Amino acid sequence: MIVKMKRLTLLCLAADRDAALESLRELGVVHIADVQPPEGEELAALRARLADAERALAALPAEAVPAKADGPADELVAEVLALLARRRELDDHADALHRELARYEGFGEFDLDDVDELAAAGVATALGAAPAAADLVAPEGTLLTVLYRDRQRQYFILAAAAGWESDRPDLGVEYDLVPWPDRPLQALRDERDAGGAERDGLAKRLQSLAAGREVVARHVARTADAVRVAEVRAGMGEAEAVSFLSGYLPVHDCDALRGAAVEHGWGIVLDDPHPGDDVPTLLHQSRLVRPVRTVFDFLHIYPGYWESDVGWVFLPFFSLFFAMIVGDAGYAMLLLLATVLLQWRFKKVPRHVFHMMYIVGAATLFWGVITGSYFGIPSLPRYAAALEIAWIKDRDNLIDLCFLIGAVHLSFAHVWNAVTLGRERAWSKVPAQVGWLVVVWSMFFLARQAVLGRAMPGYLIYLLLAGIVLLAVFMKTPKELKAEWIDHALLPLTMIGNFVDILSYIRLFAVGYASIAVLAAFNDMAASIGFDSVLTAVAASLLLLFANALNIVLAGLGVLVHAVRLNTLEFSTHKGLAWQGHNLYTPFAKGREAA
Repeated sequence: MIVKMKRLTLLCLAADRDAALESLRELGVVHIADVQPPEGEELAALRARLADAERALAALPAEAVPAKADGPADELVAEVLALLARRRELDDHADALHRELARYEGFGEFDLDDVDELAAAGVATALGAAPAAADLVAPEGTLLTVLYRDRQRQYFILAAAAGWESDRPDLGVEYDLVPWPDRPLQALRDERDAGGAERDGLAKRLQSLAAGREVVARHVARTADAVRVAEVRAGMGEAEAVSFLSGYLPVHDCDALRGAAVEHGWGIVLDDPHPGDDVPTLLHQSRLVRPVRTVFDFLHIYPGYWESDVGWVFLPFFSLFFAMIVGDAGYAMLLLLATVLLQWRFKKVPRHVFHMMYIVGAATLFWGVITGSYFGIPSLPRYAAALEIAWIKDRDNLIDLCFLIGAVHLSFAHVWNAVTLGRERAWSKVPAQVGWLVVVWSMFFLARQAVLGRAMPGYLIYLLLAGIVLLAVFMKTPKELKAEWIDHALLPLTMIGNFVDILSYIRLFAVGYASIAVLAAFNDMAASIGFDSVLTAVAASLLLLFANALNIVLAGLGVLVHAVRLNTLEFSTHKGLAWQGHNLYTPFAKGREAA
């Protein structure tokens, strides 16, 4: 569920502002809402210091055994930043040298002293480059020698005892004059190599500083904590000798805040949030539903405060969709085995993450068993084949089941809406939700008839008309109708959208069937290679390994695209959920290093 919040306004003496903030951090229950944009020189300096520390931390290599003793973190950060700045200078200079050397690569080696001697004797020389197919014609008195030619360009040198009249001699084609370098090419190479050697030294120095990574990490944590305090302080409002702040806190923490207010002499006002306020979202889910938080966190999607926590519907349907899309008992066993190993290896990962993997793995195992899918193997042992359900293996029956799942899924949304409206005593809108239910099931029968050719009930047209009437009459109150009449005008398009929503669930069949077809095709290819010799057996085994790896990747993408979409789009649209939980509850509390 979404925890109910109270809006807080807290007043204290301006002289006691810092002490009040420290006490609020100790309490750790208030989500701060800035009264004014947090700005100021102190805050800007702290943010810059934090950015420097984070850059230094990111640059330090991870050490297997970090240093445990504290050290001068500021000096360490400064040295790391200096090393990074020097490395950046070296990289920029190396790029410039590389471009310079590449410019003369087609001309081979030459001695600039010879060029100077020729110039002293009155002989003009120049380097040039032209398209490889160009027919170069040197003017009278000018010597042209092609030094090198590749597929795109030809590189040449010009020499003339009397020079040439214009800035560039006419060779009959367009070409580029290349100025002589200001120093020998070997000097450029030596400078490049010296820069590379210095860069290697910088890398070694960074590696040696990695022992202080934990020191810098603690410094980052302390600085981030200081930045947060400064942001809250700068975001407070002031009126003469009084400072005040705004925020939100869970209802169950209000008594603790009242006690702190009495103890410290604060003035507080607690009231209910107003509709439209940017109230932070705090999800409190039971142990049974908590695994779905794994999906929410991975996708960074959360319901807003004014919306509903759909986790209890999301979890079972997402698990079912996952199972139908992956659809293979062999893959399910691999997933469950991987989950066991990962849980043993990564003990700090929250348990609900592994619980989610167990749930979808078990669901996929069950689906794979009843559909007889084991790595796409066509012929199963008798005991495995005995567990198959023949009805569900029929193509038309499976499509019909997908439509049924869609109708049930969307029905949950409208039944939930009706119950919510009843609790809010908005009885006039409840019939509209009944109308939506009628429309959803009418579209279910229509989808069956359109795709599978299965007969619709004779009374369906009357049922659909009744649903439309309920929608038209009860979806808006008379007051809302004046401002939102467009919803009635768009009702025909909404009916079409409902039909498309039901059809959309056929993707569960299509993606799962495509996965089976891919494996079957590769199995046939492996069988054609054969296992008669060691060579063919190895080739066929590698092919099957590649096929299953590819199929697992495609199945994972299918889950991300389709299983998530059916919950976050089709179901959420019918539920009226926009996933507006961008502002998660983050209490103003002491950081780990400040505690």
